[in-house]
Amino acid sequence: MNTLFLDCETFSEVELKTRGTYVYAESCEVMLLSYAWNDDPVECVDLTAGQPLPDFSGAERVVAHNAMFDRLATKRILDIPMELWFCSMVQALSHGLPGGLDDLCEIYRISDDKAKIKDGRRLIQLFCKPRKTKNGLVRNTRETHPEEWARFIEYAKNDIEAMREIHKKLPRWNYPRQPELALWHLDQAINDRGVMIDREMGEAAIRAIKRAQASLSEQTADMTEGGLESTTQVAAMLQFIFEEYGVHMDDLTKAQVAKAIDDPDIPEPVKDLLRVRQQASSSSTAKYKALLNRANDDDRFRGGIQFAGASRTRRACIAEGTLVDVKTDTGQYLKKPIEQVDTSDLVWDGESWVRHEGVVFSGVKDIIYHDGVSATAEHIVWLDSSTRVAMSEAKQTGVKLWNGNITSTD
Repeated sequence: MNTLFLDCETFSEVELKTRGTYVYAESCEVMLLSYAWNDDPVECVDLTAGQPLPDFSGAERVVAHNAMFDRLATKRILDIPMELWFCSMVQALSHGLPGGLDDLCEIYRISDDKAKIKDGRRLIQLFCKPRKTKNGLVRNTRETHPEEWARFIEYAKNDIEAMREIHKKLPRWNYPRQPELALWHLDQAINDRGVMIDREMGEAAIRAIKRAQASLSEQTADMTEGGLESTTQVAAMLQFIFEEYGVHMDDLTKAQVAKAIDDPDIPEPVKDLLRVRQQASSSSTAKYKALLNRANDDDRFRGGIQFAGASRTRRACIAEGTLVDVKTDTGQYLKKPIEQVDTSDLVWDGESWVRHEGVVFSGVKDIIYHDGVSATAEHIVWLDSSTRVAMSEAKQTGVKLWNGNITSTD
C-alpha cells in the first residue's frame, strides 16, 4: 500500500482550545506541510515561501496523528477523500494507549532523533499564535525569526519521523481492521455534520443565568450580613462557615454539599447557605458559552465526539470543550475543558478528589444518593469485602454500603 504520512503547522488568531478544531480550521493558514511516502525521507513544504504543493494523488492511505485536525486544516488546499484518511492517535486510543505523540514516544522508547523535538511547544507558541502588544496582535514569521523558523521546519519534519515510527510499533488488532476503520470514517462524517444549536436561546439563557446569579449573590450577602459576596467563592465560604458556625468542610462539591444538607448536626443557617450554593452551582453559564464559542457560522456544533475516547471500553466520548470540575495543585476549584485538564489537577471520583493518568469523559449522567454516597446509577459499590453491585441496585434494595472500599469500573 502506498502510504503518505502527513502533518501540517498552522497559524490563526482563533484560539484553538476555546473555539475548537472546526471553528479554528475555518480560517487557519497552513504554513508548513510535512510529508513522507512510505519509508522515504521526510520533506517539508514551506507555503509561506511560495513553495508549490506536491502531487499526492497516488496515495492509497494518508496517515496523520489526530487526523481530524490535519484533515480539516488542509481541506482548502488538498483534495483527499475521507476514506483515505487514517489516524495514528485513534490507533493508539483503540488499544488503551494514550493519544499524545510525546507520551507514545516515551512508551515505545523512540530514539531522540525520531522523537518530537522538545522545544516544539515554544516554537508553536512563537509562530502559530499571534503575539499581543500595545499596538494589537503581531505575528512572528520566517522573516522576523529566521533561525527559529529553520528550527521550526526541523520540528515539523521530526513530527513525521516520530509518527511513522509510532505507527509501525502500535498494535493493529482493533484498528485499522474492519469494520473499525469504516466506523471511524463514519465518526468523522458525524462530527463534520454536527448538531444544530439555537444561538438565540443560548444567549438568552446566559442572560437569564447572570440575572439569577446576581440575585443569589445579593441573597448570600444578606444572609451573611456582608460576610460573603457569593457562595461561588469556595475558600471564602469554607472559612466563613468554620469561623461563624464551627463547621469544618473539606470542600463544596455537589456530593459534599448534599451530604451536609442531610446531616442533622449541621446548623440550619449553614444548610440555607449550602442550598444557595446548590442553586448557584447549577446556574453556570460556562457550558452555554463553550457550546456557542465552538459553533461554526452556520450555528452547528461540530467535533464533539472522540472515537475510542474511553481507553478501557473504547466507547466514543464527549470530546473538546466538555467542562470538568477540578481542584488544582494550588487549591483552586475550577471548571476546565476536558482537553485542558492536567495530570496535576485532582478530579472528583464520586467520593473524593483523586489523582489520575488522564481524564476521559463518558457523557453527562444523573447522580443518585444512597447511604451517604453520591454516584451514577451504574457506579460499582461494595457491600462487603467480596460483594459488589451497581449503585442503583444498592439504593433499590436499601442495603448498607461497605465503608472499607468503594470503587468503580468506569
